[in-house]
Amino acid sequence: MSLHPPSFEELAQKFERELYLTCYGILGHREDAADALQETMLRAWRGFRGFRGEAQWRTWFHRIAVNTCIDMIRKRKPETSLNVMREEGFDPADPRVNVSGELEADERKRRLREAIGKLDEKDRTLIVLRDVRGLPYEELARVLRLPEGTVKSRLKRAREKLKKILSADAELFGRSDVSNSERRSKR
Repeated sequence: MSLHPPSFEELAQKFERELYLTCYGILGHREDAADALQETMLRAWRGFRGFRGEAQWRTWFHRIAVNTCIDMIRKRKPETSLNVMREEGFDPADPRVNVSGELEADERKRRLREAIGKLDEKDRTLIVLRDVRGLPYEELARVLRLPEGTVKSRLKRAREKLKKILSADAELFGRSDVSNSERRSKR
């Protein structure tokens, strides 16, 4: 264990990639995620000296990132749609490079991202932080400042909404696929 507290630079470097991926998962667009990461780091830097140690550094940084993403979503123009996001490069897969099995996997990932993008910001945040980024329930509750039981019940409802959206793609997401992913994410 270190005798000196970590510097802001050490912490920023440690969490930068993880926070970018969280922002990308919530916002669905690389440039927005980069902007959100930059704003997150700026907000964290401004609040660094006031950190009281009531949460772990990882939790503190994630809370700032989630709030930054939510602020960005609220400021978006209403006409920003999934089609606009796709036109701006949201779908990175190039199916011409893949063989058929990889094509199907890529299509599933694309449709899953698309389905997550259809969720409201609160549900999308829960799904991204728990099921995509793998934050434990306890940490997720601290990030969102909610009781753990509330997080679990809201996440269950968010997963049900996601499952309903994915049911339209029955050929890619059969019932067993959705149920299996739900079981895996509960661990």
